[in-house]
Amino acid sequence: MSTRMTMSARFCLAALAGAFLVPASAAAQFQAEVRGGLTVGSHSGSAAALDVAPAVSFDVVVKRQMIPSVAIFGGFFRTSFGCEEGFCKDRDILIVGTHGALGAEWSGGVPWIRAGLLFGTTEAGTLGDAPEAGMGLHAAAGLSIGSGRFRFLPGASYRWLSASTASASDHAVALALDLGFGIRMGGGGS
Repeated sequence: MSTRMTMSARFCLAALAGAFLVPASAAAQFQAEVRGGLTVGSHSGSAAALDVAPAVSFDVVVKRQMIPSVAIFGGFFRTSFGCEEGFCKDRDILIVGTHGALGAEWSGGVPWIRAGLLFGTTEAGTLGDAPEAGMGLHAAAGLSIGSGRFRFLPGASYRWLSASTASASDHAVALALDLGFGIRMGGGGS
């Protein structure tokens, strides 16, 4: 496992441990989610605007209900999108972010809104300096459809990712439409 993956995995494990250790009511629920979808974005170092060159991204999240409408979450996010303009022209470059995440979610029954911090690396292709670990931001909104233990979770997300290297301070922005599935474990509620 690379150093970049190890740092993201450590952050993710620490975030999940924190989510499990925070006191909550006896009826607290856990939910595991897997989300995936198509992402487009831009990388500041490419001298290109938003590139419509989608690639597949995915998230694995565990969240814990703290009060009926608020949950905390931790997870692993892999964000990827293509780059075809600016310096990427004729180079077939894929921008890939690998991050651990920690944040909070508000849910009003069917709609939900999520925000959090990311920590990891963002890499543009395989050439150049190795990416440096950095912070990022995640915001998402969607719907929770279903009853009982299983949920269908369509949504959209925005991510701002540090994409710095030893020789440049860059960033990336990613926009995604995704579908997710969640399963509730333990505790009460529907």
